[in-house]
Amino acid sequence: MIVDPALPLASLLPIRLLVVTLHCLRTTRLQTFHQGPVSAYVRGLMGSPGDLFNHRFRIDVPENGRQRYGTGDLYRFAVYSLADGEPLLERLIAALRSLPSSAPRSAAPVPFADNWALYSLDDGFGEQAVTGGASSLIPYDLDALEQEYALWADLPRFQVRFLTPARLRRDKQLIDKDNSFPYCRDASDLSPQLFLSRVHDSLADLIHRRGGERVPRGQPPQLHCLRAHLFWLDVDYTPARGKPQVMGGVCGRLEFSGNLSPAWWRLLLLGQLIGIGQRAAFGQGRYQLLTVDGDFSRPRVLPATSMLARAADPEQLAEAWRHVVGGSDLFPTDPDDAEPGVEWIDADEQEPDAQDGAEAEADELAAPIEDLTRAIGHLQEGKYRVPELRGYLLPKRDGGLRPLAVPPLRDRVLQRAVQQTLGRGIEPLFSSGSHGYRPGHSRITAADAIRAAWAQGYRWVYESDVRDFFDSVDLQRLRERLEAIYGDDPVVAAVLGWMRAPVRFRGERIERRNGLPQGSPLSPLMANLMLDDFDSDMQAAGFRLIRFADDFIVLCKDPEEARRAGEAARASLAEQGLALHPDKTRITAMEDGFRYLGYLFINDLVLDVGGQRGAEIDKLGRTLESELEQVPPNSWLANLASRPIVDVGRKTALQHLIERVATQRAATLGERDDLGAVLCVTGDPCVIVSRDKHLRVLRDDRALYHLPWSSLATVLLFGNHQITTPAMQQALRRDIPIHLATGMGSYRGVLWSGSPREPGQNLWLRQAALFADPEQCLIAAIAIVSARLRHMKETLRLRNAPGEDAIDAALRAAREAGAIESLRGIEGSATRTYYLGIGASLPAAFAFERRSRRPPRDPFNALLSLGYTLLYGYSEAMVRTVGLLPWRGFYHQGRGRHAALASDLMEPFRHIVERSALTLVKRGQVRPEDFTQSPAGACFMTSSARRTYLALLIDRFQKPVKALGDPEPASLLIHLHRQARSLRTWIDGDGPFHPWRTR
Repeated sequence: MIVDPALPLASLLPIRLLVVTLHCLRTTRLQTFHQGPVSAYVRGLMGSPGDLFNHRFRIDVPENGRQRYGTGDLYRFAVYSLADGEPLLERLIAALRSLPSSAPRSAAPVPFADNWALYSLDDGFGEQAVTGGASSLIPYDLDALEQEYALWADLPRFQVRFLTPARLRRDKQLIDKDNSFPYCRDASDLSPQLFLSRVHDSLADLIHRRGGERVPRGQPPQLHCLRAHLFWLDVDYTPARGKPQVMGGVCGRLEFSGNLSPAWWRLLLLGQLIGIGQRAAFGQGRYQLLTVDGDFSRPRVLPATSMLARAADPEQLAEAWRHVVGGSDLFPTDPDDAEPGVEWIDADEQEPDAQDGAEAEADELAAPIEDLTRAIGHLQEGKYRVPELRGYLLPKRDGGLRPLAVPPLRDRVLQRAVQQTLGRGIEPLFSSGSHGYRPGHSRITAADAIRAAWAQGYRWVYESDVRDFFDSVDLQRLRERLEAIYGDDPVVAAVLGWMRAPVRFRGERIERRNGLPQGSPLSPLMANLMLDDFDSDMQAAGFRLIRFADDFIVLCKDPEEARRAGEAARASLAEQGLALHPDKTRITAMEDGFRYLGYLFINDLVLDVGGQRGAEIDKLGRTLESELEQVPPNSWLANLASRPIVDVGRKTALQHLIERVATQRAATLGERDDLGAVLCVTGDPCVIVSRDKHLRVLRDDRALYHLPWSSLATVLLFGNHQITTPAMQQALRRDIPIHLATGMGSYRGVLWSGSPREPGQNLWLRQAALFADPEQCLIAAIAIVSARLRHMKETLRLRNAPGEDAIDAALRAAREAGAIESLRGIEGSATRTYYLGIGASLPAAFAFERRSRRPPRDPFNALLSLGYTLLYGYSEAMVRTVGLLPWRGFYHQGRGRHAALASDLMEPFRHIVERSALTLVKRGQVRPEDFTQSPAGACFMTSSARRTYLALLIDRFQKPVKALGDPEPASLLIHLHRQARSLRTWIDGDGPFHPWRTR
């Protein structure tokens, strides 16, 4: 029997609403959700009233999701005072007006102390400034409740939107039955009747704790749930004294239909002000009633500053501009389609050796801050017209096409600025098992986690991915995910507008209603936000999940656990309207090996196999029309599958803005061996075409080089060069890999047919086995160190500098070294002597005595850092072209993403950098005024000096040099490649290793 609640709601009234706005006095950092520290702050200002606070007050924190406040920033929160709360509210108002001196003291650093001053006090119900005490605030009483009830009485349908995570207990019988998680996590946990019950129970318990009688709950009315989207968010809080606490709760939106009695309506309306579930006084469990059209009767207090205004900070916009014009805002949405060797990790994390010098490819143009700020202002006002996305087709390694939809430049910068701002608040919510597109995470950290799981006894893997994920994301669900953190901040509407932007392709405008555009700087963050509930569900079920974007595995200890993992994954995704990809779902024993994120895992062995497939794939007969048949069914491109494809053009907005180095040479041809020749293309952008069975290198329509395809083994492109589709098809048909690297040599990937031309895994296993043998490593290490020492001696001799005798002694000692460690000591001592000799030949203004890096401390060290960075990139690229693993070295120690083998093989060439730097200084092509010193002591080059130096270096690497024993001279790039091939010959057991030497 349905019984109306008989709760004495009048005992909770009147309610007063105090809106507090503070002014930040010094930089302050908070976690994503602020309920904990704000609650503690308010309690402290009241004099720590204990349970009186829980019984008479509620707080609301609209600033959630904002983590950093600088001096002068504003912060806003709201305090609801229930009946009998006026004395404590009076005390709070007085303390607020006396800030910062009245702030509670704490020995531990806390977000809210004497670092805030009062900016304003406002009456939330009266919508006016507070000039008096607590009694001057307009009360919300029984009359106000009745007036609000009249607005809702006849509505047959309504929505419930959770404003903060709610800790609502599941049905007790279900908890007792399976001893499962006690709180509602998903829509299946929270029926309309259970929701009404929890509203009643929360208010009834509060009345009882305030001294009233406990009123039993009757049967709630039967409502129908028309739509439910619920998900779990964790709320981390660390008290000033105490251990960190996790107080998560359910968020999202419900839509109900049915008839409610006046008593139940009053209960629901009052529940908006008081909150429901556990820790309601803390600010948890706040919700808002909405009509089906999204209207409401009780507006929420807004934050002091919108997230869009935060994104408009000039530093944020400048950072976003640098990121976008550097080309870093474009991402592969499938890890297996990622270029091998590219780790999609936060740009702030620099690789130790590859980033030894200043970055030379960043565009130097100043960011158009005024224009970007104006555009964000229009976004805030709802006046911004979102531009169309440009459609592109990205070929996938395993066939088919991946449709990209890329915003124009200005919009990419705006989206990146918003992504930076949102990311700082959203990122801490994500699971540790999520590794894609996150700061400090990459496919490397995923591989490390898999290796660690194997060591802990996990021997089985459930593999799958989310079918058509990026094109299937429900944007209404995305809105609700964002609103759970940012409420009604205009940033939510801005993000949704960008996600819904139409695509312009082949002159046609294609409307989009759902999905995340693959090509938007915001899409990776939004993807992780949408899949975080999946991560949370799997973790709550006890599974060990590793996820990269929509591609995931679950590590298990037996096949039965793997089967249960599949069922749990399928159920969790179904809640979001998503499904598993049946063709990519399998259960595998780790001893049988599996591929994930470009790695091959066999027990505890991890091999980087890039995009290689286990079987040869014949893609040459496919046309673009046939590839269109394989596009994701929900993609914007799907409705074009029956139409012919036209060329989208060679010059696209995807190209990076790079600093071009003026150099006359464009191509270097290496000697032909049994496999053919290697062609290196550098310098200003060129176009590689195929004509008359020849590869041709063109610049400004002028042929710089041409040679028969049949004579080629490998093509290596350094910088932003274009290659036509016919040229790519010729290379694929003839099994000629085309390797891509930046102008600074940083390896990006390879265009490869997938045929087993190279030994691949067998070669890597031989390399790993050989480099695990200390005696064999010592043989190779002595060879490269000896070459390095000989070139150091020659450099000193040519400049009549001191130190030759010491280098001679080091050479003799190196030949007798009994271990790698002693060899490193010999080389280190000799190098210190060598640098002193170089320093003696430099002008006084370029004083140099020893090597300093990360950061370089003086001009000559800055020159060396930049030069070594270029050499390192070239060396790594050459290692990859011969099929070796760059991370497995024989001399330098591998760590993180450091390509140890590239560092090994650059040793004989380091003197080229040192000589070039000496030449630049001696000729006066760089001067002391071309360098600046930071307050921290780091030395930086001007853009013009960097361009001059890079031009000299790149030209130097292309000039022919005769190596010891070679009949003809060749460029240094070719010598780097020959040296790498010689090492591979040694690894294969087909001959000795000969490092490059000129003497």
